Amino acid sequence: MLPRQLIVSIILSTMLLILVIRLVQKQRLDIAYCWLWLAIGLASLVVVIKYEWLTKLSEIIGSLTNTTTLFLLGFFVVLMMCLQFSLVISSQRRQIKKLCQQMAILTAELQKNKHPSNKDNHG
Repeated sequence: MLPRQLIVSIILSTMLLILVIRLVQKQRLDIAYCWLWLAIGLASLVVVIKYEWLTKLSEIIGSLTNTTTLFLLGFFVVLMMCLQFSLVISSQRRQIKKLCQQMAILTAELQKNKHPSNKDNHG
């Protein structure tokens, strides 16, 4: 890797880590969702610092170039993010369904309690 590429890659990886940490500090990113982003930032930093590991991984999986291995890893990361988002959406969907059911029960009880009092007042 060229020295300029090394410097820019380290700066970008570090900026990603700082951004994720700042977003968590400002409570704009929930800590439950930051782990994948932190892993991406750390993995990017490791790949830059230990470039020979990427070369070795490329050899192990039979990739002709390191960029192909990076693309494959990036695709895997995107799949992991989709899985994480699907888990969150599924959980929230169950919570919303439960809340709607509870709200319907409370509304029905409120309506049931409202009608007898109206008959007493107007009857």
